Amino acid sequence: MGNSVISHLFEGGPEGCLLLHGFSGSPLEMVPMAEALAREGWTVAVAELAGHSSPRALAQVTAADWLRSAATAYDELSARCTRTAIVGLSMGGAVALSLAPSFHPAAIVTISTPVRMKRLIARASRIASRLVPYLPVLMKLGPRERAMRAYRSPTRRIPLRATQQVEYLLGVMRDTLPRVTVPVLIAQGRRDWIIPRESAQEIRTLASRATTKVLWLPRSGHVATLDRDREMLFAEILAFLRPHLRGG
Repeated sequence: MGNSVISHLFEGGPEGCLLLHGFSGSPLEMVPMAEALAREGWTVAVAELAGHSSPRALAQVTAADWLRSAATAYDELSARCTRTAIVGLSMGGAVALSLAPSFHPAAIVTISTPVRMKRLIARASRIASRLVPYLPVLMKLGPRERAMRAYRSPTRRIPLRATQQVEYLLGVMRDTLPRVTVPVLIAQGRRDWIIPRESAQEIRTLASRATTKVLWLPRSGHVATLDRDREMLFAEILAFLRPHLRGG
């Protein structure tokens, strides 16, 4: 799509959904969900957040770049649509919540979004980044089903400098959450060991001015969009978004 940050666009009616992938992830992780939402007749866009074309590019960007690229995609989609919601996976959810007070989307869905990095991971990444620039991805987390493997991120190296930007972004999100007033669905997998277990409830507590709902996915790990509860997740997101995208 030229210079657009939107990598996949499913054209439909005047209701829009912007999908944001996670850190070191890929727009591909959001495509099965995009297809499910598009079948509702909505216009669905999947963005590629800044720096996610390669590990080298990711090492050069900041949290502000991720926010800017998501804002650009939101502006592009909302120009086509009368009402627009944002659905974010992991870091994408933090980006969505950080932008909410400025953009006032119809609703937000977060999936596997941490409220903070695990302390051990955060400390280790700060120390290791002084010694080695990249950490190899030694184990690909899911998806368990062969049909979903084509959608997983192709990333094999993670720049440790960028993990510090994730830490900064989560701080921005925590500061922003008390100002979020749009409805929020918070989905988290019971088998997600990547993020702190209390993340969903803490997001709900901090977003005290918003109407919130927590959805637990019993069989899912971190990349829940490709995991075994994905059809339930998609159905719950559709049910949550319908009244908000239809104006009432």
